[in-house]
Amino acid sequence: MKLAVFLSVVIGLGLASIVRADDIVRADEFPSMVGTWKGTSEAVVLGKPVYYPDRASEQAIPRASSADFVINLTHQDGRRMWGSVISSNIAEPWIGVFWNDRKTFEAVDANGQIVGRMVDANTVEVIYTQHDSNGLITSHVVFSRSKD
Repeated sequence: MKLAVFLSVVIGLGLASIVRADDIVRADEFPSMVGTWKGTSEAVVLGKPVYYPDRASEQAIPRASSADFVINLTHQDGRRMWGSVISSNIAEPWIGVFWNDRKTFEAVDANGQIVGRMVDANTVEVIYTQHDSNGLITSHVVFSRSKD
């Protein structure tokens, strides 16, 4: 009897460790991100980060600020995507990857980090953070894919 219980447990654990076919994410199952995405940030900034050069007299204290951004994603290979992020002051590379849930992604630009999620096929919500010698930024942006 004890041997039967032991074998049942061992077999059960072995089966639990097998990856099911529906757990494997195929490259073509990620949403397409290629296109032009536009949004306006709601940010808290400290210092004089290049995206938010406004109110230079208040650089020593945190302040609310906003800026318009365009993410132009030109390439995608499964979960991997890349292009550029553009504001009125700067353009820089942008690269990112999706998590297996096919909705959440993380990305970086030249000096900051993005954590985002798909809201629907043409809307993404992101939190952007940056800390460098110019200052600190944390911001929220809802980007919509341009239809033009």
